[in-house]
Amino acid sequence: MLVHSHYKSHSICSLCVRRSTGSQKMFHSDLVINGYFQLQKHTFQRLGIDMTTRNASITHIYFLALQIVALVTITMPMVIYSCQHLQEIAEVTNAMAPFMQATITLWKIWRVIYRRKMMAELVEDIYSVSTKATKQELTHLRRENNRERIMNTFYYYSVFNTGVLALIAPVLVSFIQYLRLGEFSYIVVLKATYPIELARPLNYVLIWLWSAIAIYGVIYGSVSVDSLYSWYIHNLVGNFKILQTKFVTAELIAEVSERRASIYYCLGYHQRLITMSEQLNIIYQPIVLVQFSLNALQICFLAYQIGSGDVAVVDLPFLFLFMTSVGIQLMIYCYGGQYLQNESENVAKFISQTINSTIWPIDLRKVLLFSMARAQRPCKLTGIFFDVDLRLFLWVWRTAGSYVTLLRSVDQQSS
Repeated sequence: MLVHSHYKSHSICSLCVRRSTGSQKMFHSDLVINGYFQLQKHTFQRLGIDMTTRNASITHIYFLALQIVALVTITMPMVIYSCQHLQEIAEVTNAMAPFMQATITLWKIWRVIYRRKMMAELVEDIYSVSTKATKQELTHLRRENNRERIMNTFYYYSVFNTGVLALIAPVLVSFIQYLRLGEFSYIVVLKATYPIELARPLNYVLIWLWSAIAIYGVIYGSVSVDSLYSWYIHNLVGNFKILQTKFVTAELIAEVSERRASIYYCLGYHQRLITMSEQLNIIYQPIVLVQFSLNALQICFLAYQIGSGDVAVVDLPFLFLFMTSVGIQLMIYCYGGQYLQNESENVAKFISQTINSTIWPIDLRKVLLFSMARAQRPCKLTGIFFDVDLRLFLWVWRTAGSYVTLLRSVDQQSS
């Protein structure tokens, strides 16, 4: 009860400070961690949002609005194109794979706009907890942030190169055909039924710019939200690992009063990490639901195109990069969810090792038993109807494989 009251009062004080200083920067001291929050800061700034301020202010509202408008308006011609070519599965899959990515990205951007203050508050809470780590405990956070940085950097360049290739390849192929045949082909970036005539240079440039803004929004809308999720996960895991070591070191304290104070600190620390994990689930639950509902179909459409043999050789690098980016995106969420589950559950093992010691008074053993019972229920991330873990990753790929088989059978029957 004492720990809970102390934590509650601390949270209220923190909230008051946040409200009074909403525009201030959050990272006021250096954790001496290489690249700490750098990719997240960069990608959100490119999107038009400053996630390093306590109110996550929108810094470029018109540019953000332009990206949203481009994404919304580009999806409608893609749907029309798919409806017009329902009998040609190759054409439908070509249009629908990027359509689904645009839809997922639009949903993510909307959720960021709606929940950005809560997201920034969670960033600050995790940072605030991390600043209390000792030099020795910081090794856990450095290790986790290094993992997060490597994974997200690889993901960022995969998505970025996919977008660049999508924009450059059609223009390059059209130009090569012009040099060879003397006629420009006007190959578009995204398969869609556009409201203006393609075979005019000015119109072609306008459609290319339209597609470029939409793809820019997809790149930074996806990477910002996904990399922030990964940052949350790895920093929460790093703090769970610090908590595990604190339970072990508490047992070695000779003075009873200090030992008792250390244990109560650990219990409050544990409760705070659980609360932050629940906040993370609230933020990302709607995003995960929509993303994983569409990812299986998206992978199916990409895999069908790659294996159909109807795709031009020049399109294969783009399709492979696209598939790789979607796969990494899935792994970030599923591996992250599983990782958080495992490390939050491991706290119970460290408590059970500690509680068996004869040095603990009966009242502290009861408190530790209560904490161990809570730790045996892992912190889970869900998509409302499912848990986000490695089993979900396998389910998506198996479902995509089933959809590909279905598409091929339908294609064979219609041909």
